[in-house]
Order: sequence, then structure tokens, then C-alpha cells
Amino acid sequence: MRYFFDSIRTRAYWRYALFSGEAIGKFFAVMGILYLCVDLADAFNIYKKDQYSFYGLIILVALALLYVLSTRRPLSRISYKIPQKDFAVEVVIGDLFKIPGEVIISSSSTFDTDMSSRLIVASSLQGQLATNYFNGQTTEIDRQIEISLEREQFIINEKRPGKTKEYPIGTVARVSTHSKNFYLVAMSHMEENKNARSDLKMIDQALEKLWMNLAAKAEVGDIVMPLIGTGRGRVPYPRKKMIERIAQSFADAASERAFSNKLIIVVRPEDASKFSLNLFQVRDYLGQSLHA
Repeated sequence: MRYFFDSIRTRAYWRYALFSGEAIGKFFAVMGILYLCVDLADAFNIYKKDQYSFYGLIILVALALLYVLSTRRPLSRISYKIPQKDFAVEVVIGDLFKIPGEVIISSSSTFDTDMSSRLIVASSLQGQLATNYFNGQTTEIDRQIEISLEREQFIINEKRPGKTKEYPIGTVARVSTHSKNFYLVAMSHMEENKNARSDLKMIDQALEKLWMNLAAKAEVGDIVMPLIGTGRGRVPYPRKKMIERIAQSFADAASERAFSNKLIIVVRPEDASKFSLNLFQVRDYLGQSLHA
């Protein structure tokens, strides 16, 4: 509900709701239908156009605008099916942890989990995972990460704060609890100032390895992931383009090997509001740019 009210206060929504080509087309189509109704009413002496023409025009315009707005309400979910393929991409404004599926969470290359030293902030997705599913205790998360990574190559990097085992970008560790699987994927490096750093090259590399890992190990089902890189990864890249980048990477991988029928990209409501993310525009953008 908050996202709805935040959306209708943005210029992006009103620009798309009333001044896009589709909205203008709908407005004139409805005006034409309403004017036809007025003609019929005039022919049967129910309403006289020449007597109330000015007020009638205002009413027609108001009704047409109300209809257009009723069909252009802010969306919280859109879906785009890849042409001639059996998989789709969905973009959802909501809570990552409330959506069923195999959940992807970005991590640093050292898979740090410590919240007491603020390496991991409680409000981050990793922090929410620990808080919501492990009662704020990271011992069990660390244990499962170690088991999952026991065959993965690593180097010892004493310069990194926190853990010193550093894994290649794209390495995936699976953590399971409450009959739910979480895949922590290395997409950034933890710097000495305790800030995570990533870039587009690292994200592309991480996505490519992620799909390979899921194809080999994950249960075939919906994949749920956040809008990676744009938050604590500090990648200066527009949200709309990051959605397209993730979707295209998924489409390329799923075209080579079937491992999931749906990718669900989740955007936090506060981010959608802050950056005026309009799902009408996102859906059109995916349709124009995505290829399989």
C-alpha cells in the first residue's frame, strides 16, 4: 500500500499513466465511444448536445481520464515471457523472504557473516537471513557455508577484515533452513574499511557462475533474487538496466540448459519509490531489449 501511494506521487507514474502513447490512445478511444453514446442519446431525445455541450464535454473528458487512470494503476508485479521459450522473468516490488522459491543473496568473496563488528549490517539481506531464520546467530550459517565450500578453491588474504579465506567471484554457498534454500553468491570484495565493493564485470561473472551452479545443484523451481549490486555493492548503474542485465543473463543460461522456469527479481518498495521505478516502463523495456 505504501508503494502505491509513493508511486502516484512521482512524476514517472503520471508521465506514463497519462502522457504515454498507450494512455493517450486509450483516452481518445474512450472519448470516441462516449461521444457515440451521446449521439445515440441525442437521437432518442434523452440528451441534447447543443443545450449542454460545454458541460457535456467536461464530463466526457473526466470520464475518459478516470478510465485511463483505472487501467494505469501502479503495479507491484509484472511478468515477461521469453518469446518461443518455456521460461519467464518476473519483477516484483516486495519482500524477498516472503516469496517462495530458491533464494539468491549476494555476499562478499570471504562470505563474512559477523554482525557484531558491523561487517554485516542487520538491515542487509544477509543480516535479515540471520535474524529471521537463525535467531540472529551466525554459527550455524558459518557451519553450512564451510560444508558447502569445502571443495572450492580459495586463497588466504590477511588484508581482508573478518574471514581471511577469499573465494573467486561467483562462488556459491548453499544454506538451508525451514525447508528453504538460500544461495549466497560471492559478488563483491570486502575492503579494509568494511565496505563491500563490486562492479559490472564482477556481477556478470558472478551471474554466469551462479546459473551454472544452480543448473548442477539446485532443485528445479522458481529462482528469487534481489536487485543485486545497486545497494551495498555500490555499483552506479540504473535499476531498470540492472533488471535487464540480470534477466538477459538468466535467459542466455536457461536457453543452454533448463534449470528453472521462472526468475523473480525482487525490488524493495523503498528503492522503487526512491528511484521512481515504474514497472510499466520496466515491462516495456524488457520487451524491447530482452532476447533469448
